[in-house]
Amino acid sequence: MADAWQELQRTVRALRKPGDIKVRLTEAYRALLRLRLKDLPSEARHHHEWLVGTIDARTSEYLLAEIRDCIEGMSDAQIAEAVHRIVALYEAVKVYQPGLSSTRKPPPCQSGNI
Repeated sequence: MADAWQELQRTVRALRKPGDIKVRLTEAYRALLRLRLKDLPSEARHHHEWLVGTIDARTSEYLLAEIRDCIEGMSDAQIAEAVHRIVALYEAVKVYQPGLSSTRKPPPCQSGNI
C-alpha cells in the first residue's frame, strides 16, 4: 500500500497546483493509472474503478493524449466527480499510513476549492 500512498500523494499534489483544472486533472490521472487495484483498500476500489473506467487508456503510447482528450470532453459535473473520487481514494489510503493522525484535515482540493 506504500506505492499506492505515494501515487495518491502525487495525484493530490497535481490537483493542488495552480492553473486550469483540466490540465491538473490530466496530470493527476497519470499517477492514478499507476495504482494497482490490489494495493488499495477494498472499501476504496470502486473509486479507482470509476476513475479509470471514465478514461479508456488502452495504449500507453498515446496515454497522455487520450487522457487529455477525454478530460477536455468532460462536463464540469464529471470533473467535480473525478476530483471528489480522487480525494476519497486519498483519504481511504491515508487511514492505513502509520504515523498519520486521523484528525488531520483532508487536502483542500474538493470541487468548491479548485
